[in-house]
Amino acid sequence: MLATTRYTDRGESLGRALESAVTGVANGDTSSSAPPHSAAQVKIMANVMSAVADPDGGADLVTKGLGESFGDMAAAYMPEISQALAGPDSKAVFLTNSDQSDAFQGKRLPDVVRFLSATSADPSGRAGIVYGESIYTGSLLESHLSDPSLFHGPREQLLTDIGRNAGIIEGIVGHSVADGTVQAAVSGESDYNDALKQKGDVAKTWVNIAFTGLKLPEHLGGEVMGSVVGGAAGAVAGGAVDRLLENQQMHGAKDGGLYSSAKDLYSMRDSVNQQTQWSTDDALARHHVNLPKDGTDDLVRNAVNAGWDASSEYLSNTKERP
Repeated sequence: MLATTRYTDRGESLGRALESAVTGVANGDTSSSAPPHSAAQVKIMANVMSAVADPDGGADLVTKGLGESFGDMAAAYMPEISQALAGPDSKAVFLTNSDQSDAFQGKRLPDVVRFLSATSADPSGRAGIVYGESIYTGSLLESHLSDPSLFHGPREQLLTDIGRNAGIIEGIVGHSVADGTVQAAVSGESDYNDALKQKGDVAKTWVNIAFTGLKLPEHLGGEVMGSVVGGAAGAVAGGAVDRLLENQQMHGAKDGGLYSSAKDLYSMRDSVNQQTQWSTDDALARHHVNLPKDGTDDLVRNAVNAGWDASSEYLSNTKERP
C-alpha cells in the first residue's frame, strides 16, 4: 500500500489509516484511551519503519502526504522506540503498554533511527516526534518519582537514563534537519512553527490517551498500572506541552532558523535540556522528592548532552550524511 503512494494521491488518507491501525485509536478520536499495542500492531509499525528506512527511496514516502501521520505514530511508539535506543533489559526504566516492547531492538534499530530522521524532514512529522518525546519523558518522570518501587536502583541512575534518551531522540531530529538544510531538503522555519502550534492542540489530548495503562516491570509482577499520565498525574507532561508552545514566543527555542541552519543546532540541544530539567523539577516538587536541585539539574543536563552527542553517532552509523 505504501508503494502505491508513488503513483497516487492517497498518501494522506493511507497515513491516517495506518495511524489508526498501529495505535488502536480512530482518526479524530481524542477521547478514547489507547489500548496496549498488540504484537500485530507492533509488526505493522516495524514494517512501516522499515519501508521508510529503505535506502532505495523510502524517505520519499514522507513527502507523499504521510509525514504527519508518521510523526504521530512515532509519538505513540515512543516507549518501544526508547527501549530500542536504550538496548536490552531497559523496560524497568522505559515503561510501556506494549505486548512486544523489545521488537525494535537489535537489527531493527537502524530502521528506527532512519525512520525518525526521515520523518523529521516534514514539519508536522517533526512536531509529532518532539511532542511525543516531551510527553513521554514527563510521563516517565511522573511515574517513577511518584512510585520508587517501579525501578530497583538509585534515582540518579534513573534520571540519567531518561535524560540521555531525551537527548538522543531530539538529537536525531535536530541533526537530521541540519543535515537536510545542507542539502536544501527541509521546509522553512515558518512551516515548522505553524505545524508545532497546530500539533500542540492535538498533543494535549495525547497526555490523556497515549500512555495510559502502562505495565509494571516483570519483576513487580507485570500488573497494569492505573492511568500513569491521566488526570492529575498528567500535570508534568501537560506542562511540557505548554512550555514548548510558550518557548516559541518567549525565546525562539526551536524557532528562528533553529531547524534550518546547522549553526543553531545547539540551541535545540539547550531547549530539550531545559525542557527535561523543568519536567524533572515539576515531578520532584509534585511528589515531594528531596533531591538537591543543583546536583539534579547538573545530572540531567549532562545526561541530555551525552544523549545529544550520541545521536549524531546513531545517524552516522545508519545513513550517509553530508
